[in-house]
Amino acid sequence: MDISEFSRLDNKSNYNRHPWETSRKNVLHTFLKKSEIVFPIDRVVDIGSGDSYVIHTLLEKDYAKEYFAIDTAYTSEVIAQLKINNNNSCVIYLQSLKEYEENYPTDKTTLFLCMDVLEHVEDEKIILDFLKPSSPNKNYYFFAVPAFQSVFSSHDVLLGHYRRYTLPQLNSLLEKNQFEIIDKGYYFTILLLFRKLDKFLKKDKEASIDNWEAGKFKTTLINTMLKVDFKIGLFFNKLGITIPGLSCYCLCKK
Repeated sequence: MDISEFSRLDNKSNYNRHPWETSRKNVLHTFLKKSEIVFPIDRVVDIGSGDSYVIHTLLEKDYAKEYFAIDTAYTSEVIAQLKINNNNSCVIYLQSLKEYEENYPTDKTTLFLCMDVLEHVEDEKIILDFLKPSSPNKNYYFFAVPAFQSVFSSHDVLLGHYRRYTLPQLNSLLEKNQFEIIDKGYYFTILLLFRKLDKFLKKDKEASIDNWEAGKFKTTLINTMLKVDFKIGLFFNKLGITIPGLSCYCLCKK
């Protein structure tokens, strides 16, 4: 998740969660439910966990026995505030994958989430090289990234993105790093259309997820729109038809 969201941690009761966050969470839950993964899994490790919203939605539904949130922006002060915000839940907060690897070695079956993270690092192998299972096909990995370099804009720069991907590019990158792809696709077609329109009109977006100020009606409307859009995409995917979207994903094992 983008580091911009940390500006709101100490004011949790006074912000509206961006529709992108809630819709993105729903996308993850849907793909996990229809996957081959048997839940509750031993561990969930959320890389780039931000304000830990996503991992706590998994905790609420008992997706795992242990939960780890990892983000380079986690200082002792941020971690303390996250614990307060989440009622001292069982989630363990760490600043790096190296810290996780050194302090929590395990042969337990683990689901690693890497959602909207790879585009933030200049070399993806910095992250991918750390994702090594203790035994073949023991762990699962869910990757999601922004799609299509053709719509790369100042908004991506604002969010700290180095690049956007196509699904074949993400697929190729993961296969080169010995991940076995078990599901893949795009989602949020309508957002891709809007982004292409913004690009055509040369409109620069200044909003980030930490400064969403729309009212309840607009937020609900966008959430509903994204929900319908996602269901349509799933329908076509079942028919073997791939429809482009603003994001692409790969669910893998290794």
